[in-house]
Amino acid sequence: MFATTMQVFGGLAIFIYGMKLMSDGLHQVAGEKMRGILRMFSANPLIAIFSGAAVTCVIQSSSASTVMVIGFVNAGLLSLVQAMGLIFGANIGTTITAQLVAFDITWIIMPSIIAGLLLSFSKQQKLANWSETIVGLGFLFLGMEFMSGELKTLAKLDAFKSAFLTFQCTPVDGMIPIGSLLGAVLIGVLATMIIQSSSACSGIVIALGASGLLDVYTAVALILGSNIGTTITAQLAAMTANRVAKQAALAHTLFNVLGVFIICGTFLIKWGGEPAFFTLIKKISLNGELPRQIANAHTVFNVFTTLILLPFIPLLAKICEKVIPVSSGKIKYQYLEPHLLDAPPIALTQTTYALRRMLQKAWKMIDCSLNLYNRNDSKNQIMARQLEKREADIDERQKNITEYLSQLMGKRLTLNEAAQIPLLLHCTNDVERIGDHTAIICKIINELQQNDLKFSANAEKEYDLLHDTLAEIAEISTEILTCCTPQLLQKSAILHGKITQLLDDFETGHISRIKNGECRPQVGLLYLDLLAEFRKISRHLLNITERAGAFYENFNTPLTKNISE
Repeated sequence: MFATTMQVFGGLAIFIYGMKLMSDGLHQVAGEKMRGILRMFSANPLIAIFSGAAVTCVIQSSSASTVMVIGFVNAGLLSLVQAMGLIFGANIGTTITAQLVAFDITWIIMPSIIAGLLLSFSKQQKLANWSETIVGLGFLFLGMEFMSGELKTLAKLDAFKSAFLTFQCTPVDGMIPIGSLLGAVLIGVLATMIIQSSSACSGIVIALGASGLLDVYTAVALILGSNIGTTITAQLAAMTANRVAKQAALAHTLFNVLGVFIICGTFLIKWGGEPAFFTLIKKISLNGELPRQIANAHTVFNVFTTLILLPFIPLLAKICEKVIPVSSGKIKYQYLEPHLLDAPPIALTQTTYALRRMLQKAWKMIDCSLNLYNRNDSKNQIMARQLEKREADIDERQKNITEYLSQLMGKRLTLNEAAQIPLLLHCTNDVERIGDHTAIICKIINELQQNDLKFSANAEKEYDLLHDTLAEIAEISTEILTCCTPQLLQKSAILHGKITQLLDDFETGHISRIKNGECRPQVGLLYLDLLAEFRKISRHLLNITERAGAFYENFNTPLTKNISE
């Protein structure tokens, strides 16, 4: 008995591991295409449903898909309505696993494992990624074979069989007993909450059905419960997210609970002496074996409820907004969303948004410090008093981006993705150093003001021209971080050439003025120090531009614009 039970759990472990291998392999193969699929989310709900189903079919897990959706919403990449369409689609996509394991194709086990192993020796990354998918497929069916075989042995034991009779949902006079139905649904909820995978739970139910321990009625009740239980993953992911992400998680739960109520409502309609739903499933399955009926029931349940609830997406969204309102009126989006780390292309692009925001703040500090000399209005004076606090904010942002990219390095990345990380790290350091120059500029200008010193009229014109040119470069560098085009790169190169030439000319001219006695040495040295600061800042901006260009070399089309901007 103990050995048989261990065999069952061993088979379950192999089954779940095979599912994980398939998911990881397919995720690696399709990772570069995730950005393109994301673009489709901004279309109408029907397209979002197809997109959600496609993504979930690829990564073989509705839980993983919905967690990713929560990450999208928290980062401002999706609105609530768009997220709901994706979640509805994920419920359909997750049924592919049940359909897959319902096939009796155990002959594929060893060929898959052997073929996958051989492909793993390939030096081509894409083939190596496919190797995991193929090996995972073999392990998936191997686990099912272990479970089904040992469960058939346990099904012969009266004590074991009687345990399953306590929640048997076989119709009595054409009606399913309410107590048994609720009990089976609850067991499905709890089992899926523990396993954290409705796909794994449906695989177990199919194995139990194949062994004769469950009939189709009880199996469907367990599947209904698993569809509610799987929403716990999204709820956990949304705990630390913004309120719109919490609304999306609530929408997932509401949709699945309503779907269960709708299907249970059909159990009251008789057709052929039993609940209409089961008559339909048997006809669709051509009265095939039980595993096929269970898989078809899972698919029909999700497709049917999605079609029924599709027109009510706006209403469900309003209900979620009422239940979890955004009290402050302003939603805080998190660019560096931890749940997006499992989608490296998206995580990398989100990092560029965080970098863009960081550079904007760093430039405001530089602009404020430069304005202290001759454009120091009341607004600039208020900002000047906040420079120390803003410097601490820049340092904190550098730390957060560095930590985020460090976590991303721990994920499985393609060669292109791995090459992007150092570029972004260097950009982060350049932005932080730009912020550091604020204190130096403030110190130089403060010394001028304390000693009541002024530049000559020519020097002041040069100073203003350099300030305005540097502002143009900073604006373009900021834009290039999230929307790199050849035109912007060309314009940036022209401006960098211009400011370099200006700095060279102004430095030469100013040294001449000092030699000719047209400028006091003390003022002249401070002016040269400021020219050096202009040069250093422009070089940091040039570094950012060049690295952003290299980053987007393999990302020719930028990600859909962040809706939070």
